[in-house]
Order: sequence, then C-alpha cells, then structure tokens
Amino acid sequence: MRIIYFDIDSLRPDHLGCYGYDRPTSPTIDSIAQDGVRFDRYYCASSPCVPSRSCLMSGRFGIRNGMLSNHGAGAQFNINAQAYGGPYPDSEMFPRQLKANGYDPVCFSNFADRHYATWFMCGWSEFHSPNMKCGAETAEEVNAKVLPWLQEHATREDYYLHINYWDTHRCYKMDASLAERFDDYPVTQSWPDDDAIAAQQGLTGPFTPHGQFKNDESTYPLMPGSISNRQDFEKLITGYDTSISYVDSHIKEVLDELDRQGVLDEAVIIISSDHGDSFGEHGIYSDHVNVDECIHRIPLIIRWPGLTVPDSCSSAFMYNVDYAPTICDLLDMPLPKEWDGKSYKKNVMSEDDEGREFLVWDSGLYTVQRAVRTKTHLYIRNYDSWEFNNWESEELYDMLDDPYQTRNIAHEHSEIVQKCRGIMDDWVAEQMAKPHGCPQDPLEAVLRERGLKN
Repeated sequence: MRIIYFDIDSLRPDHLGCYGYDRPTSPTIDSIAQDGVRFDRYYCASSPCVPSRSCLMSGRFGIRNGMLSNHGAGAQFNINAQAYGGPYPDSEMFPRQLKANGYDPVCFSNFADRHYATWFMCGWSEFHSPNMKCGAETAEEVNAKVLPWLQEHATREDYYLHINYWDTHRCYKMDASLAERFDDYPVTQSWPDDDAIAAQQGLTGPFTPHGQFKNDESTYPLMPGSISNRQDFEKLITGYDTSISYVDSHIKEVLDELDRQGVLDEAVIIISSDHGDSFGEHGIYSDHVNVDECIHRIPLIIRWPGLTVPDSCSSAFMYNVDYAPTICDLLDMPLPKEWDGKSYKKNVMSEDDEGREFLVWDSGLYTVQRAVRTKTHLYIRNYDSWEFNNWESEELYDMLDDPYQTRNIAHEHSEIVQKCRGIMDDWVAEQMAKPHGCPQDPLEAVLRERGLKN
C-alpha cells in the first residue's frame, strides 16, 4: 500500500469546490474527493500550527501532550519516555507506529525547522527539509525535492509519504497574474458586508482590519494593506483563493508523477490541513488567533481504492487526534493504549455515520481559550484576550443560524451555557486523570507565564 498525505497549511474547507465553494480554486483536490470520501465536520483538537500537528502525530489531546502554543510554557511536548529506547509502545508517535508495523514513513516538510519542533521528526524512515526557508518555501520548491524522490521510489511498496505545503499561510506571495483565473468569478460570500467591516474598524490586535501590516501598507500585490471596506476584503479573498489554486496545481504534479509511474490508481490519497483561517470572524483577517469554528474546522478527504465510496460525505464529528488511529486501523495495525483518538474506519468505508457527541478544543498562542462544540452551538471560554479588545469572558453562538459568529447569545441562553460549562469541566477532569499526561493543564501554564495565574 502506498499512502500520500498532503498537509496544506491554513486551509479552510469552505474554499474548496468539493465543499461547495463556487470559485475554481481546487480542481485537483475536487477530483480526489469525487473518488473518495469527504469529512464535513472534522476539526483540529488544538490550534494553531504546532498544537494541531502535535495532536495529529501523537494521537493525544494538547492538554495531555503539552502543546497548546507554538512556543513557551504551552509548548513543552510530553511523551511517556523510557530512560533508554524511546517512548513506551503504549504512547507511541504515529510515524513510529507505522514503522514498527512494516511501513516506511517519509516526510517532506520544513515544519520542524520553522518551529524547532524536534518531536515532529521522530520515527520517520526519511525526513527531508526541502530547504532553509522554514515555511517560506513555495510549493514549487517542495516539489523540486518530492518529484525526484518519486521518480526513484514511487513504485516501492508500503510507504507513507507526508508532503507539507505552506503557500496558503499568510502572506500570499505568488505572482499576482495567477489571480486572473478568478476574474470571471466574483466573491459571492455576502458577509462581511461594508457595514460589518465598518463596525470592526476600532478593533485592536494583530490581523484585525488595521493590524494587517505596518502603517496599513502591504508589499504583497495579492494582499491589501488594511481591511477598510468590502473591496479590500474581496482582494484578500482572491489572494487566498489564488494560493489554494497554486497549491492545487502542485498537488497535480505529484499525482501526475504517480500516474507516470503506474501507481496512482491504487495509491491512497489523503488531503488535510492543520487549521483554517479567519476572514472577518471576530474581526480577524487571514490568520488564526483564537478558537473560532473557521480556525478549527479543517478538510479531510480520503481516497482509499477498494474501500471508499466515490463522492461520499461523512458528517460525523471527528478530531485530528482520530486520524492516526483511523489510518492504523485501516492498515490492521494495533492502536497504542494511551492514544486519545478513536478509529473511524467505518466512516472511511461509508458504512455508517458514527461520531463524537461533542468536541472540546483549545488554543494558547495569542488568545488563551477553550471551546465546546455541540451539534448546534459553539461555547467559548476566554481566559486571556491578549491584545484583542472584542472578546467577552464567555461566548455562545448558534452555529446553524449564525455560522460567522456575529452575535454572542450567552446572556440569552444560560441553560446552554451551563450545560457547556459542565461538558468542558468534566472533559478537562477526565483528561487530567489519565495516566502519563502533563502534571498541569498547559493552558494554566500559559496563564502563569503571562502572570495571569498564581
């Protein structure tokens, strides 16, 4: 079995054609979805970049693996290690689990360099840092390393190939002429309109309307200097969509090489991301600073020949901590006992639509927040707003009627707030009671580092 995993940074599913988007951003990705299964309610358990990938690779929640931030007190990776011989098998990392069971995991990514995340390198048979640009490299530069590898190794048996593209992470640096493909496709998303943008002009903090660039001056042709009106917003959206299109074309290069080698039809193709980005939600544009739905909801597309039902969709609630258990289960590998994730093998096979009853997720890089997502609502507990001036201590949103989270209804629905508080507190207690976790909730460690908790 040959498995290719495309890890596309900062990718919102609602900007992909296969998730209903009406601009031609992703023809290659859409073609994979047509042959596989699309997961519609798949979320990262912690954000942003480092916490999310720690959940993906460890199969454990950030509250247990120590990672709720990109650096500092909330970025102390915890693994149940022996004095000699590496981690205990029951708390194994995903690449090591693959390797221990006969697969060669191979990675092309500058993620470890970008964030000094040495734990991310554990277990790979081959780990390739494409260059020294630490996440500023283009998809073309990544493929300059990936394609020669495929030319030599594509026909090998039993490998797992992880390819990481960064172009969809701000800032959008590709040639502005690539945006011409959208000239006949206007931005049809009606929110935020000019009134909503005008109401956001007094917000403070990075990535707010006037926190985009110093002095509101952008050196990137595809990005406005500020978000002062609807025209600025549409320019930013087109820049983001262009970056997705750029990555999509380089995914096609990889698939074309697999096809030339005669192995594409039988290869497993998986496409996902670490987190999404805000485009107006809570007044944030083109970054990921909080626990909003648009940050934690991520795409997951799996084409598994012989298993997936073409062009199918699962609406099961899933985390990215469930990814490693699901793949290992599909490969008939044992699941480490200390993984928090659950296998959703049946969902990949479209046999049913089982999922979690609720999700709890968190973030600790900019804001310090934890959230509960039910099937209908998103509850947010805000411990530290950092430099932002538009957060309340508790927020509640009706995600069916208000998907952009424009109206906090916490004061109107105390019974829902109380229920979500209980879910969150019980979940935290459950995680902290598990063996071999962190000695303290890393969220609290971040607050202590900031002088907000004794």
